[in-house]
Amino acid sequence: MRVALFPRRRKPASDHGHASVAVAATPGASTPPLVSRELNETERELVEWFVDFTALMGVPASVGQIYGLLYLSGRPLPFDNFGERLGISKGSASQGLRFLRDLGAVRIVAIAGDRREFYEAEISPTRLVAGFLNEKVQPRLKASDERLARLKKNLKEVEAVDPMLAERVERLHVWSQRARQFLPVVAGLVKIRT
Repeated sequence: MRVALFPRRRKPASDHGHASVAVAATPGASTPPLVSRELNETERELVEWFVDFTALMGVPASVGQIYGLLYLSGRPLPFDNFGERLGISKGSASQGLRFLRDLGAVRIVAIAGDRREFYEAEISPTRLVAGFLNEKVQPRLKASDERLARLKKNLKEVEAVDPMLAERVERLHVWSQRARQFLPVVAGLVKIRT
């Protein structure tokens, strides 16, 4: 069962059914408007694809929504656009953007004549996966190796060690080493652009 990611919002009384428009100058281009409007069905489907994609990595849905909106927009978006168009809180938008920036999947862009921060997606989803592997998975594998080394050392110091426990810790240690060897292969595959 799918959760509704885009709650229906009431239009403000002053809106009178018209989309609000903010104009931003993009370097080297004409000045296309940045429209604050609800997403159409195709756009929602694309954003939900990114939500599903990021869920594979155990990342909150709002991160997938933000990346999806930036990916489909084709232009930098200001911070307030995320809450308006996705129906997420400012806190979720801020945390999601920070997470995506740390991964290298989103960057801040300056727009001439506008003091706000604008955000733009790195349009290669492989950048999102590579950043996740480097920033989140690799450090956890390293911490796992260190913990398992401490466990093995502790087991050697104990007189009456349960052989099953020692064997299971050794299996985890072997698995962890293989995962660390396999990670560069996966990262290399992710960098291949098709």
